[in-house]
Amino acid sequence: MVPEEKVCVECGHRRPSVSKWTGTAVFRLIAGIVLLGELTVLGLQWTTEGEPFGLRNRTRDAVLIKFGLKKEPVIGDPSKPKGPKPPPPTKDPDLKLKSHAIKPDKDNGSLWIKGVVENISKYRYLAVRVRFDLKNAAGNVIPGGEVNAYQQSIEPGKEWSFKVLLLDPDATDYVPILPIEGYR
Repeated sequence: MVPEEKVCVECGHRRPSVSKWTGTAVFRLIAGIVLLGELTVLGLQWTTEGEPFGLRNRTRDAVLIKFGLKKEPVIGDPSKPKGPKPPPPTKDPDLKLKSHAIKPDKDNGSLWIKGVVENISKYRYLAVRVRFDLKNAAGNVIPGGEVNAYQQSIEPGKEWSFKVLLLDPDATDYVPILPIEGYR
């Protein structure tokens, strides 16, 4: 047989079509299979909405908007914030302002409102916020002078020690804004 021929005309013997698998050939085959699998999953995610592959409509819309293939929808009045309003925080006497006082920092003399909030309920409170109106030397409330401290959660029966920095140079006193806000 001539080297270019694959089949012998006299006996019908066939030469193998692939002589040897090299490292490069194996890598290319595996890479092709992985790429085909990823493209299949992406196609399933894009075309289906159910579990386990489906994308949510908002995710699909966000991708289309990002690439300029779809315009962002305008719902209602564009001057109002988008999305549903969060429920108002629970104002409950279960959060008690146990103690509070203005104290200067020992290092630099800055003024802080330091105090303790106690959760006397049997529930965990989330997004707890204690607020104060600042007063000047004449005893008048400073307009826009509200300061606050925030705690992510307070467990039942636990206390939270807070401190609020007084940045306004006119602030010499304060008054707490009660009740303390938080979500049950």
